[in-house]
Amino acid sequence: MHTDKLIYLLLQLVPQGFFSLIGRNPDDALHYQFSSVELKEVAFRIDGLFIPDTDDITYFVEVQFQRDEQFYARFFAEIFLYLKQYPTKKWEAVVIYPSRDVEQKEIEAFAKLLALEQVKRIYLDEMAESEETAVMLFELLIVPREEVGALARKVARRADKMQRELLLKILSYKNLTEEEVVEMLEIEEELFKETPFYKEVFAKGVQEGKQEGKQEGKLSTVPLLRELGLTDEVIAQKLQLPLADVQNVPKP
Repeated sequence: MHTDKLIYLLLQLVPQGFFSLIGRNPDDALHYQFSSVELKEVAFRIDGLFIPDTDDITYFVEVQFQRDEQFYARFFAEIFLYLKQYPTKKWEAVVIYPSRDVEQKEIEAFAKLLALEQVKRIYLDEMAESEETAVMLFELLIVPREEVGALARKVARRADKMQRELLLKILSYKNLTEEEVVEMLEIEEELFKETPFYKEVFAKGVQEGKQEGKQEGKLSTVPLLRELGLTDEVIAQKLQLPLADVQNVPKP
């Protein structure tokens, strides 16, 4: 799901938010590398793995934004297989949910594992209000549309360049138009157009068009826009291209 991809991007680029979520000092993130590991001889991949560069805890992180009644069986299988292949002294498992409603219902078989101190379940809608920018980016993923503006402005006032980039990607995921984003963040349109996100997503087609032909340049941005969660219809509208041309761009 597109939300999952956004959260993994947050984990990779602003890991301080994750360490705040689990009750650790955000600066501890400086001693970790975020990674994705494919386990040998099985079709398992651990997408979220914080590996310490010191003798600290290894964190297995899973983002779950839709219900899957086989989730815990797969999650714990991945963890224990990893521990077999890569001996690890200290580890913890963390699952990030938007709310309890999404969590697997049949958990009796895993009740004792879930009760371990090593296993943490985080429900974003139950988080205490935070003043940390990295944590507020997580909150933006689940707040109702009518509450997005106030929180987005709060983040924008504090965000560094990278966090601002993530903020714009999250707002794009929520299907806000360029004009709505500019108005919401209370920024000048020209300033908005100078952000790397705008250049990468909205202006890249025009820039490349000068070199390779306007339409070809725009079409080259279609895979990126799809990755960010935009539909072909929205992409065609934003790039001012025929819908059929956008739909003809191969999907991975």
